[in-house]
Order: sequence, then structure tokens, then C-alpha cells
Amino acid sequence: MKRSELIESLMADTYRIIEEVKHIASLEEELIARRSNPDRWSAIECLEHLNIADAHYLIQFDRKLSSAKPCDRESYKPGWLGNYFVKMIKPKADGGIPSPMKTMRKFDPEVKVQRDTISKFLEDQEEILGYLSLCKTLDLQKIKIPSAIGAIVTFRLGDALRFLIGHNQRHIIQANNVLKELGVETDLPVNQSL
Repeated sequence: MKRSELIESLMADTYRIIEEVKHIASLEEELIARRSNPDRWSAIECLEHLNIADAHYLIQFDRKLSSAKPCDRESYKPGWLGNYFVKMIKPKADGGIPSPMKTMRKFDPEVKVQRDTISKFLEDQEEILGYLSLCKTLDLQKIKIPSAIGAIVTFRLGDALRFLIGHNQRHIIQANNVLKELGVETDLPVNQSL
């Protein structure tokens, strides 16, 4: 896999995520805060969960990438552990969610969330796009990023980016599924390109 192709693909995925969330933001606040089932998150809670999870990676990118040196290596080979976690988290091409799993408590959206959840999410996506742009010249294999579950699981930079954006896609699909259950037409599917 070429570094440039991976980065372009992840940027395209992130732009689609942004469009999805802008569509969600256009809906009534009461609707996006409503749960379709007491055991499921609302659309806005899905976004708040992503704000919590994305924060970890944004902090790590800031720490690791600000001093990283450019690299000529254009090829990128995912690590076996990174590939394993990406396959567990990234939605299937048909939008199906692989390996349903319980969220770790520290990533649960415990507070009442409001519209600023959406603006924070969109700001974070712009920050992710900035890091992706920076990664066009960095070594996606050599730079290591600790996962959100702790330093016991460390990703290659390329795998961390793939995991982060796959995780975002997964929960945008979840948010749209909740809205569909509430009778809202969500005709902007999150397409997967990896």
C-alpha cells in the first residue's frame, strides 16, 4: 500500500463523516437527543462518545507528530495487531458493524450532551484532516501511537489513523441507525474506501 493512497483515502472518509454529521446537525435537537431504545445511545451520545475517544488520539498525534521528521518511504505495510483491531472496528462495505462490543466505561457519554457536542466533533475532524495532511510526509510505520486502551496496545501511525477513522465511521453508522429507527431518513451513507 502506498502512503499517499492511504492518506487520500482516510481524508476522503473523514470528509464523508463531516458531511454525515452536518446532516445530523440539521435535525431538531430533541430528535438527535432521543434514544430509539433505552439500552442504545442517541445520535448525539454517539458523537459525544467519539469526542471522548478521538481526544486520546488527537493528544497523541500532537505529542508524536509535532517533532516527527519527514521520511521518503512511500510504501506502508500495516502491522498485524493494527490490522486485527481495524478489522474488528471498521464497518463492512455494506455498512454492517463487525464484532459488536461493549464500550469501556471511560468512553461512555455520561453527561447530557447538547449541540456543542456536534461543533466539537466537527472541530476535531478538521484537526484530524490537518494531521492527515502532515502525515503525507511522515513514516507511517516507524512512528508508534499508544491505543486508547493503554500503552499495552501500540499502533503504527498508519494503523492508528485507520483505527480512529474506522471507529468514527462505525459510530456515525450507529447514529444513523438510531435515527432511522426513529423514522428519520438518513440517505447519506458513510462509504468505506479501505
